[in-house]
Amino acid sequence: MNPPVLARRGSYLVRRATSLVLSRWSAWRWQGRLARLPRGAGGRVLLHIGCGEIDAPGFINIDARPYPHVHIVAKNLYRLTMIPDESADLVYMCHVLEHVSHRSVMETLREMWRLLKRGGVLRISVPDFDHVIALYRASGEQVVAIEQPLMGGQDYPFNFHYAVFNRAHLEGLLRATGFDLVRAWDPQHCEFHDFDDWASRRVPWSGREFPISLNVEAVK
Repeated sequence: MNPPVLARRGSYLVRRATSLVLSRWSAWRWQGRLARLPRGAGGRVLLHIGCGEIDAPGFINIDARPYPHVHIVAKNLYRLTMIPDESADLVYMCHVLEHVSHRSVMETLREMWRLLKRGGVLRISVPDFDHVIALYRASGEQVVAIEQPLMGGQDYPFNFHYAVFNRAHLEGLLRATGFDLVRAWDPQHCEFHDFDDWASRRVPWSGREFPISLNVEAVK
């Protein structure tokens, strides 16, 4: 075998060994940290990514803003390198995915896939574009009726929307990521969801309330 080939092979082996060592070090650090973090029923690991002001019982709260109840403050909620592969039983993202550029949604879903154990669940709530259209039509096609659900509150730097979803589109993205089972979930009758958030809220307009959320979960 000639020297350049040997050099390339040696470089690959060094990178591979370094990656393995770092992976084991990350897993060891995570286990130590996990001992001090909340667990769900049965000791299950529940991640609430983009929790905001919600402090859900049993969840490990992850957010870019350092609220007192946030256990992990991360500027990039979509690349959580401090958490090893296959660590979580449930990943919950409520009105978070629409804040990701539509060009990066697949990358984000792959990261959620990485975090989940086999059989784990990714539970998502996002503004449903079909509901937004229904609200727009019911309002007499007034743009002001849909500005916030479509584009975000825009009252702080993270609160802007960059992607839109309906059931068919989101399910297609989840299946393309590798999730086998995609189904609707009901915030009123759902394990690990005994709190109020945007998954069950409605948008008021002219004395009426309109549903806004698309609630979908997928099994790894």
